[in-house]
Amino acid sequence: MSLSKNTLKLTAATGAVALAFGAMAPAFADGAGLINDSAALNRYTPALSKTMAAVTGDDLARMRAGGFMVDLETALRAPADKPRIVDYPPRANADLLRITAVVPPRGGENLPIPFCAEQFNKVLYTGVITPKGEVVPVTGNWAKETTTHTACKEFILAARNDINTKLAQPNAPSQPPPQQAEQKAISKPSASLATATPNG
Repeated sequence: MSLSKNTLKLTAATGAVALAFGAMAPAFADGAGLINDSAALNRYTPALSKTMAAVTGDDLARMRAGGFMVDLETALRAPADKPRIVDYPPRANADLLRITAVVPPRGGENLPIPFCAEQFNKVLYTGVITPKGEVVPVTGNWAKETTTHTACKEFILAARNDINTKLAQPNAPSQPPPQQAEQKAISKPSASLATATPNG
């Protein structure tokens, strides 16, 4: 594949993720982030576990999701200055369920946490964990299959780029402008999200 095709695919994937997250950002601007909300932590834990078991068709995926959540929460408790990748398990082979997330940096605690699950060189699920603990699917135009065990790479790169773009804006989501609070009450998720309700 040529460089221009790769660039176009990454740009399209970044645009799809930006549209999805952009529509959701106002709804998530009032919290202190997932790690600081015990109700949100209690909500996302079973929701993510249930989602991973459903997409793999294997109840053992709940254990893999549990290991991922330990690593994710560790990263959330110690925010960095730039987005970080949580990849569980590290150095996974294609047969294992692998879950990868982009953890927003310090100042982006109110952003949804994008994540991707892959197995057998295929993307099984892409979604976000909201600051309220909801597990919400996200769809887009990124690769769904690969010959290597990096099927989630395009989604993760697009999500990281989107977080960097959001935080570079003058009114980053962690510091909403005053009129955003009024808009939040009437905001609805965009049609670009292929979901009506969160899992859980």
